[in-house]
Amino acid sequence: MLLRIWNLVLKEFIQFVRDWLMTAFIFTLPVLQLILLARVTSSRLSDMCVAVLDLDRSSTSRGLAVTLDTRRELDVCYYPATLADVYRLLDQGEAILAVIVPAGFAADLAGTWRTPGVQLITDASNHLPALIILGAAQETVADFAADRAAAYGLSVRPPIDLRTTIRFNPGINARFFTIPAQVGFIVYQVTLVIASIGLARERELGTLEQLMVMPLRRVELVIGKAIPALIVGALDFLFMLAVAIFAFRVPMRGSLLLLLGLTLLFIVTEIGYGMFISGIARTQQQAILFVFVLAMVDMTFSGYLVRVKNLPGALQAIAQLVPFSHYLTIIRGVMLKGAGLDVLWPHAAAILLMGLLVTSIAVRNLSRRLD
Repeated sequence: MLLRIWNLVLKEFIQFVRDWLMTAFIFTLPVLQLILLARVTSSRLSDMCVAVLDLDRSSTSRGLAVTLDTRRELDVCYYPATLADVYRLLDQGEAILAVIVPAGFAADLAGTWRTPGVQLITDASNHLPALIILGAAQETVADFAADRAAAYGLSVRPPIDLRTTIRFNPGINARFFTIPAQVGFIVYQVTLVIASIGLARERELGTLEQLMVMPLRRVELVIGKAIPALIVGALDFLFMLAVAIFAFRVPMRGSLLLLLGLTLLFIVTEIGYGMFISGIARTQQQAILFVFVLAMVDMTFSGYLVRVKNLPGALQAIAQLVPFSHYLTIIRGVMLKGAGLDVLWPHAAAILLMGLLVTSIAVRNLSRRLD
């Protein structure tokens, strides 16, 4: 009995090794993902973008901006001219924190008749960077006031009226950031699985030949396989979105129709990826494994687990080629920030271009294999 079992185990390993593509995926990509995640999660958040609106335009206010910039967690990368520019930077996600220095700040800091004030406005749609950047900014402003008090020869550090405004997530609730991402990931995974196993199942069951002799063109066959994935993905999205809004109280501040339209665009793009997998997979098991590997890679590069900006520069460029990365920006932007197409169109355009490219390659590859 043991010999028979051993022979069967040996046979399975021989078949496994012969599938060199699957072996390479199993042993290389998970290791790559582990290395990337270990690197980005072990590093501190640093160089988070700050916008400074300097209404005082004094040497003291400029000194505060320089002090903020020297802090490791902070990077003063914008000096907007108006408050409208500040909100535009926050809405588009180009800055996480805005520091507003009012007129008369230098005089109030040097004198004793009025308390100097500074306003902090933060984008808390991602709760963790918001907490870190707020703490760093508050500590930096307090240290700056202490240094100036010593320079002016004051025995008591002048208090600063530090007012904080938290946008998009006033309670800094972690659910607001994680649940929309989970909704997007479920839609991504379900769509990819259904689209990838369509033709692989027909090939494995031996019914693909029957489909090929039917009066269907190759493109019609591909469309017929894609439509069920589109319908299931859309229904799954609506159900998950309702659960997120009504069960977990995640806000829906933007247009539902806009989010639905961009989600359908994302689903169609992922169907193209699924069709490509279906064309190269010989069995359903291979198709599911390909989906699993692709999902691990996309999770790493999408900002689902960690911020894309925590990745090295070259990997940040690769992340721009992942449709899931752009879709997470879209779903979080619409739900949490109420963003419109005027802000999200670059991400929608990126998904559209990648979808057209991958779908055209998948259809051509499937047509060649079916012929």
